[in-house]
Amino acid sequence: MKSVRTGKVDWTGDNPFIYMKTDPEGDWTSLSVYFRIAASDYGRGEAIIVLENPYELEDNSAVRVCLTDNLELARYLVKDFLSNFALFRKAVSLENMEYIDDATFKTEADYPKQHIESAYSVSKDMTVNLIWNGLNDPFAVALPPAETQTGKHEMFCVFQAATSAQVEVNGKAIEGQPIERDFLDRRAMSAALASSESWVQMS
Repeated sequence: MKSVRTGKVDWTGDNPFIYMKTDPEGDWTSLSVYFRIAASDYGRGEAIIVLENPYELEDNSAVRVCLTDNLELARYLVKDFLSNFALFRKAVSLENMEYIDDATFKTEADYPKQHIESAYSVSKDMTVNLIWNGLNDPFAVALPPAETQTGKHEMFCVFQAATSAQVEVNGKAIEGQPIERDFLDRRAMSAALASSESWVQMS
């Protein structure tokens, strides 16, 4: 195995997620992710994306927002990466998601009991909290292109699955819970921190 990669690093940072269902046997009812990008062609930046009822195009009651402090970076991440992630490929709600580009971000952590990523928009007076509880031991992965979501990159990351999680919008919890599923080489909840995540083009 090569110890030095010569392919271009498209981005590196953190990309934790919370995927929830109201019925464990049903479809996903909300998909939420957070990006903290340390380096990319679009600079540094953060974004929190929340999609309720992600597989229905029209739903006026659903939250479909991207809060960010770097709009160009956020649009790039959605177009070139998130839309290729397995659970988002049929998420037609990405088409009418609202981008809000005046967000400020805050991290709170009582490790390993709880980890919170928050975003606040002044213009919308909106606060979104992503909350992970009971973090399990971290494990590292190095995935070849054939096993990554884009099929064009190697991906390196450290994951920590949570035992429970929730998403709050203006203090109100979104319905649903993470579920246990097959995740890489183990069973884990569909909510996890993803740290030191790097996407490297095939060289």
